[in-house]
Amino acid sequence: MASFAANRFAVRGRLVHATETPCVLEYVEDGLVVLAATDFLVPGLVDCHVHAAQYAYTGTATDKPLMEWLQHYTFPAERRCADVAYARRVYEKLVDRLLANGTTCSAMYATIHVPATKVLVDVCLEKGHRCVVGKVCMDRNGAEGYEETTADALAGTEAVIEYVKARQPGAAPRTRVVQPCVVPRFIPTCTLPLLAGLGALAKKHDCWVQSHASETPDEMAFVASLHPGRSDSSIFDDAGLLTDKCVMAHCVYLDENELGLFAKRKCGVACCPLSNAVFSLSEGTNAFPLKRAHARGVPVGLGTDIAGGYATSMLSACRHAVVASKHAANEPDVDYRDAFWTATLGGARALGLGDTLGSFAVGKQFDACKIRCEAGVYDTFPECIPDGTPRLHIDFEQFLNLGDDRNVAAVFVQGRLVKGAV
Repeated sequence: MASFAANRFAVRGRLVHATETPCVLEYVEDGLVVLAATDFLVPGLVDCHVHAAQYAYTGTATDKPLMEWLQHYTFPAERRCADVAYARRVYEKLVDRLLANGTTCSAMYATIHVPATKVLVDVCLEKGHRCVVGKVCMDRNGAEGYEETTADALAGTEAVIEYVKARQPGAAPRTRVVQPCVVPRFIPTCTLPLLAGLGALAKKHDCWVQSHASETPDEMAFVASLHPGRSDSSIFDDAGLLTDKCVMAHCVYLDENELGLFAKRKCGVACCPLSNAVFSLSEGTNAFPLKRAHARGVPVGLGTDIAGGYATSMLSACRHAVVASKHAANEPDVDYRDAFWTATLGGARALGLGDTLGSFAVGKQFDACKIRCEAGVYDTFPECIPDGTPRLHIDFEQFLNLGDDRNVAAVFVQGRLVKGAV
């Protein structure tokens, strides 16, 4: 049983969570949890890369390379969010799905529309989903009816930042459920004045930054045509956008110098193994050098990349991270424990929230999932557990490799039950 009072409660039972050492987990047979014998507790999963409006076509649109994909599927889908009622319907279903999957925190891109972005903020607050969210900015190379002026992009971004703060009056910055963010989509769609302006806004409001960097060969070739001799990383850095509150998606082609720059700036990476494979972003390797980046001191989390990644669950991201590592030349393998660490505390650190969530360390906020092993998703045979192997280790590995949303019995954000039942 559990004791609840003013959003505080005590539970005693089994739990698995990340330690402060990268890719090292702690298994606790008797922690402060009260759960059924076959249940255990894990920190909430952190999705470092979600395109909210793209949820409308998740599971489809896997037949084109990135730059064509944007024009054919993405920009038309995002343009529809000018209809605020439509945007709310998509965003409500997305947030429900994320919470059902055990994702308690995500880094979300909205669209260029200020009203629809405010709706996304409202939905996350209403449903208790923790997120970093901002209005997408793009003042060049968009699509018909889906591009904005530099001035409008900057004014709209600041309006959303102020809205996020106003919707959470009295909340200390680190305790907000929704955090404001500046979102230059990526270098091809953002002029240098826009990037500089967004960097200034991020500094003025001490807020988050998210974008894409070194993503695909065609994206990098486009950047080279626009800015000869420059890389995504150097352009973002010159604009003041590579900070300890910045997370850049993909980063498949970062060289050693760029990894060093990310480490120096404490800038996070959202590794998206499924969409990397879907778009062949890494030309056969499909893998960001996750362990090498950890070793260099780069904060790395995992992302679904909805909808470039067609699966909405962070369990899928974990599994694809493991598989992708097996095909990466001269890179150490990632196992299920590494992937889970990266999907929890790794993701929290990549978002600059490592002191707030991602593990059950004393003083952190309680974002957690109660996992039910006996959910009919897969079969268990306790008598086959090797001698000396704790049952919790087996239960956890099976869940990570075979489980799905049916195993997620309850979800908590900031100690509040937001999905399921205890």
